[in-house]
Amino acid sequence: MNFRFSTLITRLRLIALVVISPLLLTSCLEKFKEFLPKPQPLVDSTPDPTTSEMFGPEKESPVEAPKAIAFEINKSSMVSILLYHDFVERIPKTEMMVSMPVFRAQLQALRDANIPVIPMSDVLAWKRGEKNIPEESVVITLDDGWLGVHQFAYPVLKEFGYPFTIYLYKKYVNSGGRSMTISQIKDMLLYGAELGSHSISHKPLAMTKKGMTDEAYKQWLHEEIYDSKKWLEETFQVPCKTFAYPYGNKTEEIVEMTLAAGYEAAVTVNPQKTTWDTPNGKLPRFTQLGDKDGNFKMATSFHGRNDVSSSTFIKPDAADEQGHKILEITPRPDATITDRRPIISVNLAKLGNIIPESLVLRVSGFGAVPVEFDPATQTARYQVQQRLRLDDCAATLVFRRVDAEKDEVVSWKFKIDQKAEYLPKEIVTQPQPGSAPPAPEAPPTKA
Repeated sequence: MNFRFSTLITRLRLIALVVISPLLLTSCLEKFKEFLPKPQPLVDSTPDPTTSEMFGPEKESPVEAPKAIAFEINKSSMVSILLYHDFVERIPKTEMMVSMPVFRAQLQALRDANIPVIPMSDVLAWKRGEKNIPEESVVITLDDGWLGVHQFAYPVLKEFGYPFTIYLYKKYVNSGGRSMTISQIKDMLLYGAELGSHSISHKPLAMTKKGMTDEAYKQWLHEEIYDSKKWLEETFQVPCKTFAYPYGNKTEEIVEMTLAAGYEAAVTVNPQKTTWDTPNGKLPRFTQLGDKDGNFKMATSFHGRNDVSSSTFIKPDAADEQGHKILEITPRPDATITDRRPIISVNLAKLGNIIPESLVLRVSGFGAVPVEFDPATQTARYQVQQRLRLDDCAATLVFRRVDAEKDEVVSWKFKIDQKAEYLPKEIVTQPQPGSAPPAPEAPPTKA
């Protein structure tokens, strides 16, 4: 009996030891952890320029990622489309011919006036809302396919590096006489010239219906508009995106048919400038008539200023005999600024007295803007009121000096860093060229 009782007690002790020991061990471990060092959170050893290591412990908020800047089209741009026909070396025999000295002088005037010559494809992309074009620009077009285009005009256009569009009608391509050959046309297309249709027969589209039934006339128009495009593209293996109405002759029906045929735009002979609101089927052109320069002057008179031959153009970096800059311009030409509402100013003091009423300032995206003029410093100034949304901004200032016979013009461009506005101010540690220096911080107020 005593043996059995003793054995039972021993077993109970073993069971208690098995049950209680883990509990005692867990309790001891918890007490032991209190004396161990606290674990540190894991950190990325890679230096982060947005952490407190760069900006101090008080700058702990994360940097907001730059927002995507929405593309905005510049609807204030204007384009003058020039129309030329034939060229001769010296004396024009008809109004359709231009002498080479006059043509060269016109291209040089565009170069001196800093008026960009752009391809027609850029105008189409602008009208589609895909890209911006300069505030003021010129497109050169050459109609019919005269031999003089390749013989005289083409070498000069290459010399200046200017793009151009040739409008051809099928019956005057490779037809002998003074027409260009297919090889000569391909030579210009290889250079980069753009191709446009000028119909099949060059007959006035709206005046040839006489003697035709409605069905026959519609079929004839289809050939002149549709088939000419097809033939040109098959012959020269390049796209034909625009159409030139022979003699500018058209009706609303013809305009609609032209666009329905797959042309993006069509050009006329009305001497006006192309704007954002100009219908694509009625893009105007300025026709050069012989060596008379009346239409050329109209074409190069932009935004209320005189034409290139009636104005004096000053380069923004022009200097005097001692090498000092004549104009003090802000933002500086070709600078990149971060302020999207900058002050645009030109100091004209070194030019003498300016007539305040003559001042006209235009800014990309805004057109003509009000100008403040300080007579004491002879400075023209404008504070941009709305954020500039274009990556590139062009400014043009027109002015006239007292007793001067001509207006003077200065044009320049600068860039805007659109993303800088969304970055922490501490990252932009130095002022960008053309930007005003940051204002000093106010001293702390005493408690």
